[in-house]
Amino acid sequence: MRSVNAQSPVRIAFIGCGGVADFHAQAILRCSAARLVAVSDRNVGLAADKAAAWGAEARTTERLLLSDDIEAIYVLTPMESHIELAEAVLKHGKHVLVEKPVSHDLEGIRRLIDLSGQQGKWCVPGHSYLYLPELARMKRLIGEGAVGRPLSMFMSEIYRMPDERARLYHGPSIEVLCHQIYLMIALLGVPRRIQAFAGTIRRELFPDGDEQVTVNAEFESGALAHLYVSWAGEDETSDPWTFKLKMLGESGGMHFSRRDQVNGSAEIQREYPLYLEMFEQQTEHFICRCLLGEEPPLSTMADALRTMEIAAAVRRSFINGTVEALKF
Repeated sequence: MRSVNAQSPVRIAFIGCGGVADFHAQAILRCSAARLVAVSDRNVGLAADKAAAWGAEARTTERLLLSDDIEAIYVLTPMESHIELAEAVLKHGKHVLVEKPVSHDLEGIRRLIDLSGQQGKWCVPGHSYLYLPELARMKRLIGEGAVGRPLSMFMSEIYRMPDERARLYHGPSIEVLCHQIYLMIALLGVPRRIQAFAGTIRRELFPDGDEQVTVNAEFESGALAHLYVSWAGEDETSDPWTFKLKMLGESGGMHFSRRDQVNGSAEIQREYPLYLEMFEQQTEHFICRCLLGEEPPLSTMADALRTMEIAAAVRRSFINGTVEALKF
Protein backbone atom coordinates (compact mmCIF):
# COMPACT_ATOMS: atom_id res chain seq x y z
CA MET A 1 0.00 0.00 0.00
CA ARG A 2 1.21 3.50 -0.75
CA SER A 3 1.88 5.46 2.44
CA VAL A 4 0.84 9.03 3.20
CA ASN A 5 3.09 12.02 3.86
CA ALA A 6 5.02 11.20 7.02
CA GLN A 7 6.22 14.80 7.53
CA SER A 8 2.92 16.05 8.99
CA PRO A 9 -0.07 14.57 10.86
CA VAL A 10 -2.28 12.30 8.78
CA ARG A 11 -5.44 14.23 7.92
CA ILE A 12 -8.61 12.33 8.81
CA ALA A 13 -12.31 12.88 8.11
CA PHE A 14 -15.45 11.18 9.42
CA ILE A 15 -18.57 10.25 7.51
CA GLY A 16 -21.10 9.81 10.29
CA CYS A 17 -21.17 11.63 13.64
CA GLY A 18 -23.20 9.18 15.77
CA GLY A 19 -22.23 7.80 19.16
CA VAL A 20 -19.21 5.75 18.09
CA ALA A 21 -17.70 8.81 16.40
CA ASP A 22 -17.09 10.33 19.83
CA PHE A 23 -14.73 7.48 20.74
CA HIS A 24 -12.88 7.72 17.44
CA ALA A 25 -12.57 11.50 17.81
CA GLN A 26 -11.12 11.19 21.32
CA ALA A 27 -8.64 8.61 20.04
CA ILE A 28 -7.50 10.84 17.17
CA LEU A 29 -7.16 13.84 19.47
CA ARG A 30 -4.74 11.78 21.58
CA CYS A 31 -2.70 10.65 18.56
CA SER A 32 0.04 13.15 17.67
CA ALA A 33 0.42 11.57 14.22
CA ALA A 34 -3.17 12.32 13.18
CA ARG A 35 -5.50 15.31 12.90
CA LEU A 36 -9.26 15.30 12.49
CA VAL A 37 -9.86 17.79 9.68
CA ALA A 38 -13.53 17.48 8.76
CA VAL A 39 -16.76 15.58 9.38
CA SER A 40 -20.06 15.02 7.62
CA ASP A 41 -23.44 13.64 8.61
CA ARG A 42 -26.92 13.50 7.12
CA ASN A 43 -27.94 15.56 10.16
CA VAL A 44 -26.28 18.85 9.22
CA GLY A 45 -26.82 20.32 12.66
CA LEU A 46 -25.19 17.34 14.36
CA ALA A 47 -22.19 17.58 12.02
CA ALA A 48 -21.79 21.28 12.82
CA ASP A 49 -22.00 20.68 16.58
CA LYS A 50 -19.52 17.81 16.52
CA ALA A 51 -17.12 19.67 14.24
CA ALA A 52 -17.08 22.58 16.67
CA ALA A 53 -16.51 20.27 19.64
CA TRP A 54 -13.66 18.43 17.92
CA GLY A 55 -11.95 21.42 16.31
CA ALA A 56 -12.82 20.25 12.79
CA GLU A 57 -14.87 21.56 9.86
CA ALA A 58 -18.34 20.39 8.85
CA ARG A 59 -18.55 19.53 5.15
CA THR A 60 -20.84 17.57 2.87
CA THR A 61 -19.89 13.99 2.12
CA GLU A 62 -19.34 14.89 -1.53
CA ARG A 63 -16.93 17.63 -0.56
CA LEU A 64 -15.05 15.28 1.80
CA LEU A 65 -14.51 12.81 -1.01
CA LEU A 66 -13.17 15.51 -3.31
CA SER A 67 -11.00 17.26 -0.72
CA ASP A 68 -7.26 17.18 -1.34
CA ASP A 69 -6.54 17.95 2.32
CA ILE A 70 -7.95 14.60 3.52
CA GLU A 71 -5.92 11.40 3.32
CA ALA A 72 -8.14 8.87 5.12
CA ILE A 73 -11.83 8.66 5.96
CA TYR A 74 -13.60 6.76 8.74
CA VAL A 75 -17.01 5.41 7.67
CA LEU A 76 -19.07 5.57 10.89
CA THR A 77 -22.60 5.47 9.51
CA PRO A 78 -25.22 2.74 10.01
CA MET A 79 -24.13 -0.57 8.51
CA GLU A 80 -26.49 -0.40 5.54
CA SER A 81 -24.48 2.41 3.91
CA HIS A 82 -20.97 1.08 4.65
CA ILE A 83 -20.24 -0.58 1.31
CA GLU A 84 -21.44 2.29 -0.87
CA LEU A 85 -19.50 4.88 1.14
CA ALA A 86 -16.31 2.82 1.48
CA GLU A 87 -16.31 2.16 -2.27
CA ALA A 88 -16.64 5.89 -2.89
CA VAL A 89 -13.75 6.66 -0.52
CA LEU A 90 -11.47 4.17 -2.26
CA LYS A 91 -12.46 5.36 -5.73
CA HIS A 92 -11.50 8.89 -4.67
CA GLY A 93 -8.02 7.69 -3.75
CA LYS A 94 -8.27 7.75 0.03
CA HIS A 95 -7.65 5.16 2.73
CA VAL A 96 -10.71 4.02 4.67
CA LEU A 97 -11.55 2.51 8.05
CA VAL A 98 -15.03 0.94 8.14
CA GLU A 99 -16.76 0.63 11.51
CA LYS A 100 -18.03 -2.79 12.55
CA PRO A 101 -20.11 -4.67 11.58
CA VAL A 102 -18.86 -4.03 8.06
CA SER A 103 -21.91 -5.27 6.14
CA HIS A 104 -24.28 -8.16 5.51
CA ASP A 105 -23.50 -7.61 1.81
CA LEU A 106 -20.82 -10.29 1.37
CA GLU A 107 -20.32 -9.50 -2.31
CA GLY A 108 -19.90 -5.88 -1.34
CA ILE A 109 -17.09 -6.79 1.09
CA ARG A 110 -15.41 -8.78 -1.68
CA ARG A 111 -15.61 -5.72 -3.92
CA LEU A 112 -13.95 -3.63 -1.20
CA ILE A 113 -11.09 -6.15 -0.97
CA ASP A 114 -10.56 -6.02 -4.74
CA LEU A 115 -10.90 -2.25 -4.97
CA SER A 116 -8.46 -1.70 -2.11
CA GLY A 117 -5.84 -3.71 -3.98
CA GLN A 118 -6.52 -1.95 -7.26
CA GLN A 119 -6.30 1.51 -5.71
CA GLY A 120 -3.33 0.74 -3.47
CA LYS A 121 -5.22 2.09 -0.45
CA TRP A 122 -5.93 0.54 2.92
CA CYS A 123 -9.47 -0.64 3.63
CA VAL A 124 -9.57 -1.73 7.27
CA PRO A 125 -12.47 -3.05 9.41
CA GLY A 126 -13.06 -1.51 12.82
CA HIS A 127 -12.27 -4.73 14.69
CA SER A 128 -11.13 -2.70 17.65
CA TYR A 129 -10.78 -5.24 20.48
CA LEU A 130 -7.85 -6.94 18.77
CA TYR A 131 -5.80 -3.78 19.26
CA LEU A 132 -5.98 -3.83 23.06
CA PRO A 133 -2.50 -4.83 24.28
CA GLU A 134 -3.95 -7.63 26.42
CA LEU A 135 -5.74 -9.26 23.49
CA ALA A 136 -2.94 -8.62 21.00
CA ARG A 137 -0.60 -10.36 23.46
CA MET A 138 -3.06 -13.25 23.85
CA LYS A 139 -3.10 -13.73 20.07
CA ARG A 140 0.70 -13.63 19.90
CA LEU A 141 1.22 -16.07 22.78
CA ILE A 142 -1.28 -18.57 21.39
CA GLY A 143 0.54 -18.40 18.05
CA GLU A 144 3.83 -19.02 19.85
CA GLY A 145 2.38 -22.08 21.63
CA ALA A 146 2.73 -20.55 25.11
CA VAL A 147 -0.33 -22.43 26.44
CA GLY A 148 0.10 -25.51 24.27
CA ARG A 149 -2.52 -26.61 21.81
CA PRO A 150 -5.70 -24.49 22.29
CA LEU A 151 -8.56 -26.47 23.78
CA SER A 152 -11.39 -24.06 24.42
CA MET A 153 -12.52 -20.45 24.26
CA PHE A 154 -15.25 -18.85 26.35
CA MET A 155 -16.40 -15.33 25.58
CA SER A 156 -19.28 -13.15 26.74
CA GLU A 157 -20.69 -9.63 26.40
CA ILE A 158 -23.56 -8.91 28.81
CA TYR A 159 -25.42 -5.72 29.65
CA ARG A 160 -28.96 -4.35 29.74
CA MET A 161 -29.77 -2.30 26.66
CA PRO A 162 -32.40 0.31 27.65
CA ASP A 163 -35.64 0.21 25.68
CA GLU A 164 -35.10 3.61 24.06
CA ARG A 165 -31.63 2.65 22.82
CA ALA A 166 -32.66 -0.86 21.72
CA ARG A 167 -35.12 0.76 19.31
CA LEU A 168 -32.20 2.45 17.52
CA TYR A 169 -30.27 -0.74 16.71
CA HIS A 170 -30.50 -4.19 15.26
CA GLY A 171 -30.27 -6.95 17.86
CA PRO A 172 -26.94 -8.08 19.38
CA SER A 173 -26.59 -10.93 16.87
CA ILE A 174 -25.93 -8.18 14.30
CA GLU A 175 -24.51 -5.29 16.33
CA VAL A 176 -22.07 -6.94 18.76
CA LEU A 177 -21.60 -10.67 18.06
CA CYS A 178 -19.14 -9.72 15.32
CA HIS A 179 -16.65 -8.82 18.10
CA GLN A 180 -16.77 -12.34 19.47
CA ILE A 181 -16.55 -13.86 16.00
CA TYR A 182 -13.52 -11.90 14.77
CA LEU A 183 -11.71 -12.60 18.06
CA MET A 184 -12.53 -16.30 17.68
CA ILE A 185 -11.10 -16.25 14.14
CA ALA A 186 -7.96 -14.47 15.36
CA LEU A 187 -7.35 -16.90 18.23
CA LEU A 188 -8.62 -20.23 16.89
CA GLY A 189 -9.30 -19.83 13.17
CA VAL A 190 -12.53 -20.60 11.34
CA PRO A 191 -14.70 -23.37 12.87
CA ARG A 192 -15.96 -26.25 10.79
CA ARG A 193 -19.50 -26.02 12.17
CA ILE A 194 -21.59 -23.94 14.57
CA GLN A 195 -24.93 -24.13 16.34
CA ALA A 196 -26.72 -21.13 17.82
CA PHE A 197 -29.72 -20.48 20.04
CA ALA A 198 -31.49 -17.20 20.75
CA GLY A 199 -33.93 -16.00 23.38
CA THR A 200 -35.96 -12.84 23.89
CA ILE A 201 -37.72 -11.31 26.89
CA ARG A 202 -38.76 -7.98 25.28
CA ARG A 203 -40.24 -9.39 22.09
CA GLU A 204 -41.57 -6.06 20.92
CA LEU A 205 -37.99 -4.71 20.76
CA PHE A 206 -36.31 -7.75 19.19
CA PRO A 207 -38.51 -9.12 16.38
CA ASP A 208 -35.74 -11.52 15.31
CA GLY A 209 -35.78 -13.07 18.79
CA ASP A 210 -32.12 -12.27 19.45
CA GLU A 211 -32.08 -10.27 22.70
CA GLN A 212 -29.55 -12.87 23.81
CA VAL A 213 -27.65 -15.37 21.68
CA THR A 214 -25.40 -18.30 22.45
CA VAL A 215 -23.11 -19.97 19.90
CA ASN A 216 -21.17 -23.22 20.10
CA ALA A 217 -18.36 -23.73 17.59
CA GLU A 218 -16.34 -26.83 16.72
CA PHE A 219 -12.89 -26.75 15.07
CA GLU A 220 -10.98 -29.29 12.99
CA SER A 221 -8.26 -29.26 15.66
CA GLY A 222 -10.70 -30.53 18.28
CA ALA A 223 -10.95 -27.15 19.99
CA LEU A 224 -14.34 -25.77 21.02
CA ALA A 225 -15.63 -22.22 21.51
CA HIS A 226 -18.65 -20.86 23.35
CA LEU A 227 -19.82 -17.31 22.62
CA TYR A 228 -22.61 -15.49 24.47
CA VAL A 229 -24.03 -12.00 23.93
CA SER A 230 -26.96 -10.47 25.77
CA TRP A 231 -28.79 -7.16 25.97
CA ALA A 232 -31.27 -8.62 28.47
CA GLY A 233 -29.64 -7.84 31.82
CA GLU A 234 -26.56 -6.86 33.82
CA ASP A 235 -24.05 -9.13 35.52
CA GLU A 236 -23.30 -7.62 38.94
CA THR A 237 -22.05 -10.84 40.53
CA SER A 238 -18.65 -11.12 42.23
CA ASP A 239 -17.12 -12.32 38.94
CA PRO A 240 -18.96 -10.33 36.27
CA TRP A 241 -18.94 -11.54 32.66
CA THR A 242 -19.75 -8.08 31.26
CA PHE A 243 -17.02 -8.61 28.67
CA LYS A 244 -14.83 -11.60 29.35
CA LEU A 245 -12.57 -13.84 27.29
CA LYS A 246 -10.95 -17.01 28.58
CA MET A 247 -8.62 -19.27 26.56
CA LEU A 248 -7.54 -22.69 27.82
CA GLY A 249 -4.77 -24.77 26.30
CA GLU A 250 -3.13 -28.11 27.04
CA SER A 251 -0.43 -26.47 29.17
CA GLY A 252 -1.91 -23.18 30.35
CA GLY A 253 -4.55 -20.54 29.86
CA MET A 254 -5.25 -16.82 29.59
CA HIS A 255 -8.02 -14.50 30.72
CA PHE A 256 -9.22 -10.97 29.93
CA SER A 257 -12.02 -8.84 31.37
CA ARG A 258 -13.01 -5.37 30.23
CA ARG A 259 -13.86 -4.72 33.87
CA ASP A 260 -10.27 -5.13 35.01
CA GLN A 261 -10.46 -1.34 35.34
CA VAL A 262 -13.71 0.40 36.31
CA ASN A 263 -14.30 4.07 37.12
CA GLY A 264 -17.44 5.23 38.92
CA SER A 265 -20.00 3.24 40.90
CA ALA A 266 -23.48 1.78 40.67
CA GLU A 267 -24.86 5.19 41.66
CA ILE A 268 -22.63 7.13 39.24
CA GLN A 269 -22.41 6.03 35.60
CA ARG A 270 -19.57 3.55 35.34
CA GLU A 271 -16.81 4.02 32.84
CA TYR A 272 -14.63 1.25 31.43
CA PRO A 273 -11.33 2.87 30.39
CA LEU A 274 -10.25 -0.22 28.44
CA TYR A 275 -13.16 0.43 26.07
CA LEU A 276 -11.76 3.83 25.08
CA GLU A 277 -8.24 2.43 25.01
CA MET A 278 -9.12 -0.03 22.26
CA PHE A 279 -10.09 2.90 20.01
CA GLU A 280 -6.82 4.63 20.88
CA GLN A 281 -4.76 1.53 20.11
CA GLN A 282 -6.66 0.91 16.86
CA THR A 283 -6.04 4.53 15.80
CA GLU A 284 -2.34 4.28 16.62
CA HIS A 285 -1.99 1.10 14.56
CA PHE A 286 -4.03 2.38 11.62
CA ILE A 287 -2.23 5.73 11.46
CA CYS A 288 1.33 4.93 12.53
CA ARG A 289 1.74 1.35 11.33
CA CYS A 290 -0.60 1.00 8.34
CA LEU A 291 -0.61 4.48 6.80
CA LEU A 292 2.86 5.64 7.83
CA GLY A 293 4.64 2.31 8.27
CA GLU A 294 2.85 0.21 5.64
CA GLU A 295 2.34 -2.67 8.10
CA PRO A 296 -0.87 -4.74 7.80
CA PRO A 297 -3.78 -4.29 10.21
CA LEU A 298 -4.28 -6.89 12.94
CA SER A 299 -7.62 -7.78 11.35
CA THR A 300 -8.17 -7.46 7.61
CA MET A 301 -11.17 -7.00 5.37
CA ALA A 302 -10.80 -10.70 4.50
CA ASP A 303 -11.29 -11.40 8.23
CA ALA A 304 -14.36 -9.15 8.13
CA LEU A 305 -15.73 -11.24 5.26
CA ARG A 306 -15.28 -14.46 7.26
CA THR A 307 -16.79 -12.77 10.32
CA MET A 308 -19.94 -11.77 8.46
CA GLU A 309 -20.22 -15.17 6.75
CA ILE A 310 -20.16 -16.82 10.18
CA ALA A 311 -22.61 -14.22 11.54
CA ALA A 312 -25.01 -15.13 8.73
CA ALA A 313 -24.64 -18.82 9.61
CA VAL A 314 -25.38 -18.02 13.28
CA ARG A 315 -28.63 -16.33 12.32
CA ARG A 316 -29.63 -19.23 10.06
CA SER A 317 -28.92 -21.61 12.93
CA PHE A 318 -31.03 -19.94 15.62
CA ILE A 319 -33.85 -19.05 13.19
CA ASN A 320 -34.08 -22.50 11.56
CA GLY A 321 -32.83 -24.68 14.43
CA THR A 322 -29.94 -26.06 12.37
CA VAL A 323 -26.31 -27.03 12.82
CA GLU A 324 -24.42 -25.05 10.17
CA ALA A 325 -21.39 -26.55 8.43
CA LEU A 326 -18.98 -23.81 7.39
CA LYS A 327 -17.36 -24.41 4.02
CA PHE A 328 -15.66 -21.26 2.76
